Amino acid sequence: MSFRIEVDARGLDLDLADKTITMKCPECKTANEVTLGQVRREENIVCAGCHKTIKLIDENHSVGKTISDVNNALDDLKDALENMGAKL
Repeated sequence: MSFRIEVDARGLDLDLADKTITMKCPECKTANEVTLGQVRREENIVCAGCHKTIKLIDENHSVGKTISDVNNALDDLKDALENMGAKL
């Protein structure tokens, strides 16, 4: 006996690079919102409080690796759901 289960997997398109995080300025401690994509690209931002330039550092490329790992896992999940008959 087998069962067919329909799964609606819309909403699995997640881009962690667009996820916003809050970091404090090392100088004035003002909270600044940045995206994980900005951290991955090691961009410079301007502090909203003291207006000094802050260089974002992705130490050991951990943010970039995590974004890649999560995106790959989501792709694998989508493939598995499609093989089960999910509508994507």
